[in-house]
Amino acid sequence: MVDFFGIGNNTKPSGAATLVSALSQASVANNLLTAARARRNSSLQPPRLPNQGRLDSQVREATRQVQAYSKLKTRQSSAVKTITKATDRLGEIKTLLLEAREFIVKADRATTTVADQKLFANQFDQLIGKINLKAKSAGRNFVNLIGGSARDVFTAQDLDVQTRPGSQATTTYAGKFLGSDYSITDGSANLFLPNLFGSAVVQFPPPDPDDIGTLLQDDDTVVYDPATGAVSLTRNGAGTPFLAGTLEKKGLGVLHTYFYGDFQDPTLRATALSDVTDALQSLRSNISLFEAKQTRAEVALEFTEKTINENRDTVGRIEGQKFKAEQTFLLEQQKSELIFQQAFALSAGTGAGGVLLLEQGALFDSGAQQTQGGLFDFKV
Repeated sequence: MVDFFGIGNNTKPSGAATLVSALSQASVANNLLTAARARRNSSLQPPRLPNQGRLDSQVREATRQVQAYSKLKTRQSSAVKTITKATDRLGEIKTLLLEAREFIVKADRATTTVADQKLFANQFDQLIGKINLKAKSAGRNFVNLIGGSARDVFTAQDLDVQTRPGSQATTTYAGKFLGSDYSITDGSANLFLPNLFGSAVVQFPPPDPDDIGTLLQDDDTVVYDPATGAVSLTRNGAGTPFLAGTLEKKGLGVLHTYFYGDFQDPTLRATALSDVTDALQSLRSNISLFEAKQTRAEVALEFTEKTINENRDTVGRIEGQKFKAEQTFLLEQQKSELIFQQAFALSAGTGAGGVLLLEQGALFDSGAQQTQGGLFDFKV
């Protein structure tokens, strides 16, 4: 049998085998050292940016600004919505006033019958009621910029909004009562108010909670002096007024039609038309003022939103730099770990090869001769 590798007779490694084994062990040691260095490097902490302290301070300040301005944004956004609602209601009131003026124009036509004049007067009073409803319901978050907070209150509320975070300074958006109402104060200083559509006058506060006031009748005699405000209301055939005192206009100053003779008196119709025209002029002016307030509030809100976005961008930019550094560090860790694994695997593989060479050392210093079968028989 041919001993191809000479293993059976190899009891002592040759000089060449010893050299190979030494080189193999040196390679093992070098690879293990490389692996150790890789493993040691992989345990390092992420490196800090050169100006990390300053950047961290910027992040904290920018975050604080975002939080503070976000709270301010909530209040400013609410203010914009409140002013916008009031402005929109003024536009609706203007539409109702224009419609009311058309009823006066129709009643003033020569072909209009008395019955139609009374009908137009009733429709006019309905519109005055709707105008007051618009003003009354224009509030938001308990702030009404164009309506009163109670039936006998004819002053609107102001809206105060903080100018900037941490400041006591505020921006005030002044309100103005823009319903179309009035009150009558009698000689005993009792206050009387009309109901919504002008069909009755009610003492306020009412002496009896169930009292609906004094209903007005078509044949009542109403005497009103716009110059002095003196007014008296007398039942047909009665010698004494059931209500006499001083009338004070509130808001737009358009009255119910029993002060305009139910549109049947040409002079009083002219007074009604003049009152409505003045009210429209006042309303247009106030709409412009409220639109300016709305624009001012929107600009303040936009500035706050811009400030928030700028600070968020600052935080995002710095955090992005930190994230990039951390990702770079993680990649270096992965690279170091890979080097370790490869070095360890290579070390183990080289060691195995060294052992194999030690067992096969005879391969490098044996003589060979051809046998009968054409095979080689190596001799030590």
